[in-house]
Amino acid sequence: MKLRRLCAAIPLLLPIACATPVAIERPEHVLQAELRDFQTQQWVFREQNTTPQVFDFPGQGRVTVREISLDGFPGNAYVRCRFHYQNRTDKPVVQSWVSLDVLDPEGHLVASQASVCIVPHPIPIARGAYFADELRTQTFGVHLQPGWSWRIRCTSQLEEEEEPLDPPVEQPGDPRVSAPLEIKDRSGRYRRN
Repeated sequence: MKLRRLCAAIPLLLPIACATPVAIERPEHVLQAELRDFQTQQWVFREQNTTPQVFDFPGQGRVTVREISLDGFPGNAYVRCRFHYQNRTDKPVVQSWVSLDVLDPEGHLVASQASVCIVPHPIPIARGAYFADELRTQTFGVHLQPGWSWRIRCTSQLEEEEEPLDPPVEQPGDPRVSAPLEIKDRSGRYRRN
């Protein structure tokens, strides 16, 4: 009998128990607030730094920033820059250094990373040719200060023309005829062909 009353009472109590959800309030964790603040800083950075941005360095070349962003997480933020370098000088470039600098509000250098733009083969970067790369520079917390900034720098080493020998080397005989080839035989003596 008791079991029947209990079974009959359960359906009546069930809607009351389900109708009043218990709200559990959890305090926000400190890291969640820091992450939300960092995401706000990322949004502001994106709004203030539209791409592409073109920087001309007379006598050095041109750097075009294709993408710039504030990345990482709270406590480890960095500026990431995807760029390409173009040789716009009068001569071929042996190598070029492109730097991404992070500056504090007073304009002092906080951190810098450089990329060496060099062709893996022993040839210079031809006039008009491009070189693409990516740089990441730590902010070391300066991004939390209003007025911080970033900048791009570029320095190139131009190909130098060969210096003439002083005194110049004179070619003996007729320039149309090649010089004789000298071969050293096993005895250590030279013979002419």
